[in-house]
Amino acid sequence: MTVDPWAQSNGPAPTRTASPTTRFALAATAAAILVASLAISTDARGALGAALGWLMLAIAHSDARRFVVPDPLVAAAFAIGLVDAAVASGGLEAPVIAAAQGALAAATLLAIELIYRRLRGCPGLGLGDVKLAGVAGAWLSASSLPAAIELAALAALLAYSARQIRKRRRFRSGSRLPFATFLAPSIWIVWLFETWAHSF
Repeated sequence: MTVDPWAQSNGPAPTRTASPTTRFALAATAAAILVASLAISTDARGALGAALGWLMLAIAHSDARRFVVPDPLVAAAFAIGLVDAAVASGGLEAPVIAAAQGALAAATLLAIELIYRRLRGCPGLGLGDVKLAGVAGAWLSASSLPAAIELAALAALLAYSARQIRKRRRFRSGSRLPFATFLAPSIWIVWLFETWAHSF
């Protein structure tokens, strides 16, 4: 039986074994992440960025299949973000600032979710998305963080629209979307461009 992870449901979709095509695509994407990260930064930051990319890939894949954002992957990405901040600055002040930015980003998204739930009577974001915003805050500058969220929102909207049109389904405001599937890669993509821009 084929499970549609974007269908309406009350809980996570059942776990499925990834097809050989999916496994190949994931491996190819992981290799591309490594090459791009090291091409942007040939020092330790490139390796840390590759680790971020791999973790974001794993989170996106998990959320797309089961609507689950694994806490250990989020915690690892946040911790590596603090290490990256320390490596980039060469001091201990930057990791503290990165942690504070992460906490603020998560708190902001949580506030938006609580307001939405209050007004609409249903959840708008999952706690996994909120925690992932904390990762974005730890890795990205305050000016780049909104770009990651906007990129994810646009990608999610386009993907949902294409899917509904292809399946000839109505657009529903209550449809569930695996938002972390789009937010996770957006964090790495924006980090990549931000790091590239700072190299000049």
